[in-house]
Amino acid sequence: MIYRYTIKRFRPEFDIVRCSRCGLERQSVLPQIDQMYDEDYYSGKSEYSYKDERKNEKYEAYVWRARLKRIAEFVPAPADFLDVGCAYGGLALEARASGYSAKGLDISKHAVAEARKRGLDAKQGRITDHLFPRGSFDVVTMIEVIEHLEDPVSAIESLSQIIRPNGLLVVQTANFAGQQAVKEKDSYHYYLPGHLFYFSRNNLTELLRRHGFSRVVFFPGVEFGLLPKILKSRGSFQKPSDYLKWIRMSSYHAMSKIALGDFAMTSAMVLYAIKDKT
Repeated sequence: MIYRYTIKRFRPEFDIVRCSRCGLERQSVLPQIDQMYDEDYYSGKSEYSYKDERKNEKYEAYVWRARLKRIAEFVPAPADFLDVGCAYGGLALEARASGYSAKGLDISKHAVAEARKRGLDAKQGRITDHLFPRGSFDVVTMIEVIEHLEDPVSAIESLSQIIRPNGLLVVQTANFAGQQAVKEKDSYHYYLPGHLFYFSRNNLTELLRRHGFSRVVFFPGVEFGLLPKILKSRGSFQKPSDYLKWIRMSSYHAMSKIALGDFAMTSAMVLYAIKDKT
């Protein structure tokens, strides 16, 4: 491992190291995450926090529906659907409304309890806890989740077991080979206390292929268009001048589509990995 940076904007500070062979980055000392995802994290009271999707669910749903529309091109409903890192269950509940048989999984006792109150069949635990039988799901989503995992290799191996042949795994995370991360260095916003591993398109694709996902589709930015993101953003607007943010959003969305081979202008990415037939 090669030392990269010390991230100093959080307390305690943490160091980032990189594998000299595959380029995978990680925190040099992995924190104990069991207590990290408590109610304070979900309510915004901790230094490193989650944005409660329920406050603007009407607007968040624009992106969920756009993502589900793309997923349906690979695996249409009805099908068995699992959202890993489901939090309060917004995406999974939207999947259910779209005709999928949807479940959720999250490490947080608090989040799972809240998701269950909303009627979602949700389990508490890790992917590696073997909470689901082999071949349980046709679609599994991990949206901004894989970077949080203490052992992403074992997690992908476990997911490969519970996804049926020709099933789909959707992974959204940051591409640290993208120019956004390369140029911003230790200031890149994705270096966060709860983000333990930092991938590139290439090393994440290789990880997926080693565990039975030989077909991996790369989407620079996100797998849907600009309009759902614009509609979602309205939920946080409080004054007319906030609409000027659409200029920056549109510019970033256009830049995110500039990608060729190993090169990408931004560091946003989504991978759709299809499970092998055998």
